[in-house]
Amino acid sequence: MNFDSRRVNEMSYTEFVAFINQTNVPPGSYSTLTKWRNNSNLNAESRLLEVACTTGFSINSLVKESGCEGVGIDLCKDSINQARINAKQMGLYHNVQFTAIDGTMYESPEKFSHIVVGAGLGFFPQPEKMVENICRLFKRSGYLLASPFYTVEDIPEKKLTQAATVFGITPTTQPYKEVMQLYKGFEVHFEERLRPLQETEKELHHYCESTVERASRSYHLEDESIKAAMYDRLYSIKKMSNDLRQYQGYNVLVLHYDSQHYPNRYVELF
Repeated sequence: MNFDSRRVNEMSYTEFVAFINQTNVPPGSYSTLTKWRNNSNLNAESRLLEVACTTGFSINSLVKESGCEGVGIDLCKDSINQARINAKQMGLYHNVQFTAIDGTMYESPEKFSHIVVGAGLGFFPQPEKMVENICRLFKRSGYLLASPFYTVEDIPEKKLTQAATVFGITPTTQPYKEVMQLYKGFEVHFEERLRPLQETEKELHHYCESTVERASRSYHLEDESIKAAMYDRLYSIKKMSNDLRQYQGYNVLVLHYDSQHYPNRYVELF
């Protein structure tokens, strides 16, 4: 492999995630996927889209568990390529299609019954524009599956600056009610509000060691300096995510879209 440790640190955040094949999960990981699937009746007859799918964890897992067909889209071509590889390794090559495209520009002649946005919707430059396109991509009705972060206390400015350096974007700084405004036109069919538990140093190291070792095997990589650079950068990402947990909450949402009622709300929230 024609590569060196300096290149690892020169990659953008999204390029590095794709390169190391980081399993980029929604808040709550497998538990969130299970709640989405069970509370939205995702099944073999469904048609699923994931917006900002990165390396394909959510859509590949949901397609595998439900037996449905799906499409994953992401702006990063490297992430899309890795998502395809992951789907093929899971035996889903013909069940999931991936496209590198801006989600606000994506069109499909076949509409979707379920759309996954995870925690990513609020990070679009124009999230309202993405919501408008989501509504165009649904059938007459459908389910939006989300898991947005919100703040339970203010994140210190120094921490926000550090996080922006690590991730290339600023973490969510809005409290719960402000975050939920983005979803105000949808009916809340299921919601669970949760607080993420910080991981121990031992758990962080286990994750990073496992991920780096898997990536090294896939590239037939034996250069220890490159492995060390991969580990250090992945650890910095996980450590920053972990440090933010004390300021964050998240909710698992199954939101219903009804073309006859959207964007009005006739059902109370409590």
